[in-house]
Amino acid sequence: MNFNSFMKSCLLIVFLLVWTFKHIESAEALGSKPDTLVVYTTETGEMTPDVHMLDLLAGYFPKQTTVLSDDQMSEKVVKGFQQVIYIGEIKKTLPKQTVNALNKSKRLIAIGYNAEQLNPFSKLTFHKQDHVNQIRHTHEKTYRQLDRSITALTVKGKGQQSEFILKKNQQDHPFVIQSKKGSAYIGILHVLQNNKLLAEVFQSLMQPSNQTTTKYLRLGDISPVTDEKKLLELGQYLSDQHIPFLLAVTPAWIDPATGDEVTLKDRPHLVNVLKQLQSKGGSVILHGFSRTYRTHESGQGFEFWDAQFDQPITSNEPKKVRSKQLSKSDFPSEKDYDAYIKTIQNKEEIYTKEKLTEGIELLVKQGLYPLAFEVPHDAISQHGYQVISQYFSSLFGQVQLSDKTWRTSGAPPYTTTPAMLHGMTLYPEQPWDAKTGNADTVYQAEQILSMQHIQSPTIGLSYQADAGIAKLTDLITHMEAIPSSEWLNLKKTKQSVQTQNVQIKASGNGHIQVHQSNIAETKTVKRSGMENMLRILIVIVLLFIVTFMFYTLYLRLTMKKRIFKERKSGG
Repeated sequence: MNFNSFMKSCLLIVFLLVWTFKHIESAEALGSKPDTLVVYTTETGEMTPDVHMLDLLAGYFPKQTTVLSDDQMSEKVVKGFQQVIYIGEIKKTLPKQTVNALNKSKRLIAIGYNAEQLNPFSKLTFHKQDHVNQIRHTHEKTYRQLDRSITALTVKGKGQQSEFILKKNQQDHPFVIQSKKGSAYIGILHVLQNNKLLAEVFQSLMQPSNQTTTKYLRLGDISPVTDEKKLLELGQYLSDQHIPFLLAVTPAWIDPATGDEVTLKDRPHLVNVLKQLQSKGGSVILHGFSRTYRTHESGQGFEFWDAQFDQPITSNEPKKVRSKQLSKSDFPSEKDYDAYIKTIQNKEEIYTKEKLTEGIELLVKQGLYPLAFEVPHDAISQHGYQVISQYFSSLFGQVQLSDKTWRTSGAPPYTTTPAMLHGMTLYPEQPWDAKTGNADTVYQAEQILSMQHIQSPTIGLSYQADAGIAKLTDLITHMEAIPSSEWLNLKKTKQSVQTQNVQIKASGNGHIQVHQSNIAETKTVKRSGMENMLRILIVIVLLFIVTFMFYTLYLRLTMKKRIFKERKSGG
C-alpha cells in the first residue's frame, strides 16, 4: 500500500467513526429530550416564585420538564415536547414567534393571562373574579369551601367542556375548561398561594395512575447535643410499631459562645443509638453539616444562606461579609454584572461542596449512611440546588423559590422531580412542627383534610427528637388513620449519594451499598454509552495518528537510505 492509499483509508475510517458517533449522540439526545415545556411571561422576564412553583407541580408527572421565558420560544423548540404549559403572570402582547410556537404545540395548557392570543382559546372571553371561596369539579354535585379565597379568570364560550366551576353571586362560573382537541385553560392567577388547587386541576387533566397517599415521619434536629435517651425512646416506639422513619442528622454543632465545634465522633453513645435505629427501620438524611453560617446563629438553622443580609452565600468566611450583594444597577454593563455573579456563585459552590463533603463523610466514618439531604431552614439559592444535585438524588422539605429572600418558599402536595432541582426528587414536608405546638389533633386534621382532593399526595411530618413521646403516640394514631396510605421506607427506593471518596446506593430492595476509597484514589463513575463511544473514538484516532507518524518516519528513513545508496553508487 502506497502513502496516498494509506491516508485515504485512514480518513475514510475516521469519517465513518465520527458519523456513527454523531448518530448515536443524536439518538441519545432525542431519547432524553424533556417531554414537558413550561413557558412563562413575567414582568421582568425572569423566573418568579409562581413559575418555580409551577415547575414543582409539573415535575410530579412522569415526564422530564424544562422551563423557558416567552422570548426564548420558537417552533423549532416546541417540536421536541409532548405538552406545553404556558403561564401568563401579566397582561402582555406576546411575540409573534411565541404565539406561532405555542399554536404548534401537540398539547397546550394555558394558565392566567394572555390565553386569548392563542388559537385554542381565541374565541373565549375572560372575566376576573375576586374573593371566591366555593368551587366544585363538574362531577361533583355540591360546592366545597376552599381554605382561602382565590382570584381567578372565569371563561365563557362555546365548544368547551367545563372541568372546574366557581360559585359567585349564586351563579356558576367555569374557570377550568378543556377543548375537544385536548387543550386546556386554567384561570388560576396566583400559583404559589393556590398550589394545592392547581395540583388537583393538573391531576384531573392528566390522570395520574398512582392513587396512594405517601406519608413519612422525620425525627428532626438530631445533632451532637441531642439527648440520646429521648431519641432512643422515640425510635424504639416507631420500630415496635413497624413504622419506617427518617433520622435528620446534623453531624456537627458549633458552640455560639466559644465557637468550639463538637461532632458526632465526640459522642460515641449517641452514635451507637443512631446506628441501632438505622438498623431498626430508620433512614438517615443529612441535615446540613452544622446548621450554622455565623456562630451566633447556632440553632437557627441557616447554613447555606446568609440570613443577616438575606442573600446567597458570598464567602466561606462570614466575618468578611459586611454588606449586601451588589445589584445590576451597580454595574456599567450586563456583562460586568454577569461576571460578578459568576464570581459569587463560584464562592458559594466551593463553600457548599465543602460542607456537603464533610457532612457525608463524617457520617459514613461513624457507620451512618445518609440517603438524602435536607437543606437547613430550607434556605439556599437556585445555584445551590444545582450543586446539591451533584451529591444527592433526593431532597426533603420545602424549596426556596427566590434568590432575593429566604422567606419565599414552598412545596407541592406530592413528590416531584422538577427542572429546578436538576434531577433530584423532592419529598415535600408539611409546615407543622410538634415542638412548637402545631402537632395538636385539630391542626393535624385540618392539614390532612386539605389534602383529601389530591389523588396521590405526600404527607411529610417533622417531630423534634427532644419533644418527648407523649405527642408522638397521638400523631402516629392520627397518621395511621389516613385512608389508602403507606409509610415511606427510603431504603426501599432508589437513592444515590456520593462524594469524591464515598458512594452510597439504595437499589430499592431495602439494602444499602457503601463504597469508600482513600483520598488519593479516584472515584469510579459509571459513564453513559455516548461518553464511552467518545472515548473509544478518541483512542482510535490517536492510534491512527501514532501509526501515521511511525509510517512517515519509516518513509523518511527509507528515503534517506535510498539517497545515500544512490550517492554512494554514483560517487
